[in-house]
Amino acid sequence: MSAKFIFTVACGFKRLQATQTKAVKPRSATLCLAALLACGITSCTNRPHAEPGGTAVGRTPPAPAYAVQDLLQYAKPLCGTAADGDLFPGVAAPFGMVQWSPDTGTGRHCGGYAYEDSRIIGFSLDHLSGAGCNYGENFAFMPVPGPVTASPNTRRTAFATPFSHDQEAAKPGYYAVTLGDGIKVQLTATERSGFGRFTYPAGDTATMVVNAASAVNGTKQCAIQIHPAQREITGWTVSGHFCGGPDEGTIYFCAVFNQPFAGYGTWNDAALDNGGTNGEGHAAGAYVNFQLPADRTVLAKTAISYVSVANARANLDTESPLSAFSSADFDRAAAAAGRTWNLYLNRIQVSGGTPPELDTFYSMLYRVFLGPTICSDVNGDYMGYDGQVHRTEDHRVQYANYSGWDIYRSESQLLAMLDPRAASDMAQALLVDYQQGGAFPRWGVPNEDSGVMMGDPAAPIIADFYAFGATNFDTKATLAGLVRAATDPSVWAPRTRTHERDALADYLKLGYVPEHQQGGYGNVSMTLEYDSADFALSQFARGLGDDADSALLLRHAQNWENLFNPETGYIQMRRRDGSWAPGFKNNVGAYDGDQAYVEGTAAQYLWMVPFNLKGLAEKMGGPEAAAKRLDVFFTRLNAGANSEYAYLGNEPCLETPWEYDFWGQPYKTQKVVRQALTELFSAGPHGYPGNDDLGEMSSWYVFAALGMYPELPGSDFLVLGSPLFSKAVIHLPNGEVTILGNGAGADAPYVQNLTVDGQTWNKPWIRYPEIARGGSLTYTLGATPNVNWGSNLSDAPPSFAGGANPSQ
Repeated sequence: MSAKFIFTVACGFKRLQATQTKAVKPRSATLCLAALLACGITSCTNRPHAEPGGTAVGRTPPAPAYAVQDLLQYAKPLCGTAADGDLFPGVAAPFGMVQWSPDTGTGRHCGGYAYEDSRIIGFSLDHLSGAGCNYGENFAFMPVPGPVTASPNTRRTAFATPFSHDQEAAKPGYYAVTLGDGIKVQLTATERSGFGRFTYPAGDTATMVVNAASAVNGTKQCAIQIHPAQREITGWTVSGHFCGGPDEGTIYFCAVFNQPFAGYGTWNDAALDNGGTNGEGHAAGAYVNFQLPADRTVLAKTAISYVSVANARANLDTESPLSAFSSADFDRAAAAAGRTWNLYLNRIQVSGGTPPELDTFYSMLYRVFLGPTICSDVNGDYMGYDGQVHRTEDHRVQYANYSGWDIYRSESQLLAMLDPRAASDMAQALLVDYQQGGAFPRWGVPNEDSGVMMGDPAAPIIADFYAFGATNFDTKATLAGLVRAATDPSVWAPRTRTHERDALADYLKLGYVPEHQQGGYGNVSMTLEYDSADFALSQFARGLGDDADSALLLRHAQNWENLFNPETGYIQMRRRDGSWAPGFKNNVGAYDGDQAYVEGTAAQYLWMVPFNLKGLAEKMGGPEAAAKRLDVFFTRLNAGANSEYAYLGNEPCLETPWEYDFWGQPYKTQKVVRQALTELFSAGPHGYPGNDDLGEMSSWYVFAALGMYPELPGSDFLVLGSPLFSKAVIHLPNGEVTILGNGAGADAPYVQNLTVDGQTWNKPWIRYPEIARGGSLTYTLGATPNVNWGSNLSDAPPSFAGGANPSQ
């Protein structure tokens, strides 16, 4: 068993864990060229056109039966690009593999771009949407107005150029900026390819630089080739190290230009080779010069693959053919990307809000669809977690970049509701990762599990998908694998040297993860994460008719009780002998030499029993006493990770505002949720209270603005708040859900009464199957609390204790 390390990363106030893995062997340019020659391919242009095999390609949603509105105008990709949002403003298709976006290079934020910065260092092809850790930023393109006179070597900022936001524009599927040197950059994208238009100012030299060593976390080895006759540049790079971890993988690219090369060259580390066509080393890149046409514009098409240069070219051929390679074609491609995004945004149509509220809602909904991301090529090829190339079956798509610890809380449920086909493929992809890699990933990147964070998030993610309508995957094999991982401590990914569940033997034997446990950190948090995973898995098993495993896992889910200290009223760290670890404080994450709570404190983790809040309240002295403690907790809404108050900018606290529903005081849920919506979120650059974590914070906002939330992981229960808008229509695959908010407004959060399909409804919850085929929720709202609506404890959402499932 290898040594294990904790990597602490300051980006987005995220502290994460990675586990040591074996490095991926770099692939030399000679080997890559040999592989191409073996297939009869001398460059990426003259390869045979690939047959679209295992995946759906260019999946623009079909025209819906309902009237499509212009919602693109409200979504603002610059939202959340300042402060802690860690978001990028560039272009991507929904779930797109290519995310072509500017990088500002200061490291101020982890999305590659910081709104506060004033220089752009390049436009790279892959990013993560608000992950809170640096990753990607491979193959940075940078137009420059003069010649390249020296190798930049490993200096990513060598071609940094000033810019200002008044020369910048962004909407879903389109990004543009005019740099300080006068060059205008315009970008658009499909799922696996990008299309760029670069307009140069008057001058003698127009140059494009492509840096194969632009990865934000450093490059182990890379290579680049120029094919002058085909107007192409190809290459590969070995990079990775998400959250400072040891994960590595190879990514390939191909770029084609519409103008011939008037000059070119490459660099190998510190050596610049003018006229050279090959570069390989720790740092390598290429430049090409152009004799500009009358409009002074150069077009570029590019694509990536995690399998080969040839597959990158196939992705380009299929999604952005070279037969459409004019400036007018760029405009058509950007318009097509906008239409695709508009169809996705129309899956929820809201009205009656103020312009800022509409901007915020659709900016958040846009971010929901940026992850997980596609990692299979148009022919179905992908790099498996066993280090081998595989091909998807049944026209499925393979996905990666699951922000596991985050997205199981509400992102997974929303994706299943709005795009069950994609969510089903995501569930199947996680199963495939398990089958090929040995364990379900915790934070899966395209080539392997990074091992980041803790818990077993694949279980609630998959259970969420299933509960909310994404059922088209191998449920039997998935359940068997997840139950095995929850009950067998030997489940292990040999390539990445990670257990799916660290310290599982202790969890099963002791009923909790003890202080100084084997594997990882955050023993109290780990116990609570396993409890939520076990609960979610129990519901998944129950849905598939496996009552025995459902009952077993539901009993395991109650292990939180073993860490509840009745003397302090908190969930605390215990030693292996059962004694309480000394030095406890409710406003710190670590004590007695151990990290008990991950990205939070005892005061913030106290509430993380969303499936048995009745049992939690009983240990606190009853619902009234629990609600009073929650009142104090919300003295501050976003106090940060070292506090006794709420930290709604991070995931462990996201369920807390909804817990009043369980304790007979739903009007307080309505109040706190509305405060969070209006005080912590906006459509501006500072629009997020914390980093988005690939759509999790965005999905929380969307659900909250609709007046509902999937509080219980892996179940189909929606607890209710109040709608922000006077009307919202959710277009589901099998029907429409209409939510009417009579009297709705930012200052009218309180439910006076509610009807569901015309019938009086006094319960502050509903089950998704009750509305999955359509329905209506009609609220009367006001500025004064109605303390009676939903207050009867017999109407409270269900809690699950022991081995019994409630009958609701």
